[in-house]
Amino acid sequence: MTTKITIAEMIALLLPLLFAGCLSTTAELPIASYEPELVQSANDNQSYQYWNELPLGMGNISEIALNGSGELTFTLDLTGFFHETSLWERGYVNYTVSQGNETLFSVQVNQSIDTYSFVKENMSGNITIEIQSTGSDDPNDQKPGDYYISKATIELKR
Repeated sequence: MTTKITIAEMIALLLPLLFAGCLSTTAELPIASYEPELVQSANDNQSYQYWNELPLGMGNISEIALNGSGELTFTLDLTGFFHETSLWERGYVNYTVSQGNETLFSVQVNQSIDTYSFVKENMSGNITIEIQSTGSDDPNDQKPGDYYISKATIELKR
């Protein structure tokens, strides 16, 4: 027994197959971008101005306890102005961020206004901020005494 299919029947069979993919009810869903959750935010602001005629040193240590673990973003605005003097070495400020025995960031300036930033992944525990500075004031000029201003922002995200 042979079956003959007419052209009209062939079209009737193929037409639903051709449009089968076009009539799908599934819509494309937009992919949401991943935004890390802010676990902790902290600020550490320090400054000092020297009014002494002879060189003097100043130091500060801050301990920031991290409440959790994740990606640490550290941003520092550091301003320093230290006179050039012919009598002794020019002053400076040294700013160091460490964790345990590992130095994460360190910079020393004697005249600048800069922003520094670093990102460290898989951070947990405490970080230590250490500032060491030396400076003086020259009463023979009209400039202000040596000084530094540091503004640090610490963010921990996961």
